[in-house]
Amino acid sequence: MGLGCIPEPYKSVTATTIEDDLGRAVIEHVDARGITAVDIQRRYSTVRADHLARLRRGEPLNFRVLSAIIEALGGKVTTQVRF
Repeated sequence: MGLGCIPEPYKSVTATTIEDDLGRAVIEHVDARGITAVDIQRRYSTVRADHLARLRRGEPLNFRVLSAIIEALGGKVTTQVRF
């Protein structure tokens, strides 16, 4: 079994996949419920409309920002490790 390779130094395929999955989940949740960046700012004051716009364009946000947005939306991030 080969390991995935991405041209981004110091960032694993797993980290990129997690951030992509979280970003996609945020956009799906926000769009399905008509939530705006202003709504999210009420619980997470540093979120900006640009954060959501970047996610919609497929640009990455880091795990800390994504997890804070998810928590502000009332969600919870869980992890599982398999070998």
